[in-house]
Amino acid sequence: MRKRTRFGLAGLAAIGLAALVVANLPGHAEAAVNFSDPSVGFRDQASGAYLRIDLDSTAAGVGQFYFSAPGVGLVVPAKPATLDPHSAHDEQFRFDGAGTQYASAVLTSDIAQPVPSGASGTATIKVIGHDDPTERTANVEVWINGKHFTLKAAPAPHNAGPTLTAVITALKATDLGALYDLGDPSLRNGLTREQFVATIGATGGGSVTGLTPTGATTYVTTSAGADFALTPITFDYVKNGVPGEVTAHLRLIYTGGQWRYMTMQPDNAPSNSDSNTPDPTVP
Repeated sequence: MRKRTRFGLAGLAAIGLAALVVANLPGHAEAAVNFSDPSVGFRDQASGAYLRIDLDSTAAGVGQFYFSAPGVGLVVPAKPATLDPHSAHDEQFRFDGAGTQYASAVLTSDIAQPVPSGASGTATIKVIGHDDPTERTANVEVWINGKHFTLKAAPAPHNAGPTLTAVITALKATDLGALYDLGDPSLRNGLTREQFVATIGATGGGSVTGLTPTGATTYVTTSAGADFALTPITFDYVKNGVPGEVTAHLRLIYTGGQWRYMTMQPDNAPSNSDSNTPDPTVP
């Protein structure tokens, strides 16, 4: 009779395929729906521009925001933006004033927020934006020291099927090169394709015998503006001659305008939440 278990991350590591199926992410990096968070993130997949702003008119920090983009780094205004909610589907915000710029700050990825780092300087900031908090769309015009940025954000398309099929095929075949090509940078962990294949191939110790979707894919946009596609699966393996089974979810992330493989999360892993790291503030 097949042994059935619900492995945590340590259990997957015991299989010897942990790096193949589970990405080691920084604390609080994975995100789930948390609409109680008053701040909302909007990301432009084409340009990499990112804006996070508190749109809750009842919150003490209403209007506080920050902006990051390639070529400007991270910008934190000295005071909140002015909000003008026209309707439930049209919120407008505006800012024109001074702030602090961290030109060399590490920009936000799709699962992590930017933090002030490196040398800082003053900046003139102008922001004019519209958003629909229900549809999670935004159209924002930003000027940093006169340099213009346009941010257009919308939830990811619900078309992760082809990527999901390719990931399952790669996992079943233990095709490490294909998995690398399909993976998000958090899965690659800074390794080249050759390093990834060599490192994962050296772990050994187990083999995949089956991977079967058990339900429909669910699409989630977090309050931080990250888009995930979650598919429930059963993952069958043999470890030291003993078969076992893990119930889990394959997690894809939408980044750079396409779906990428991020991780396989066991169902008994701790529930995820948006990052609770404080938003960047001027020192």
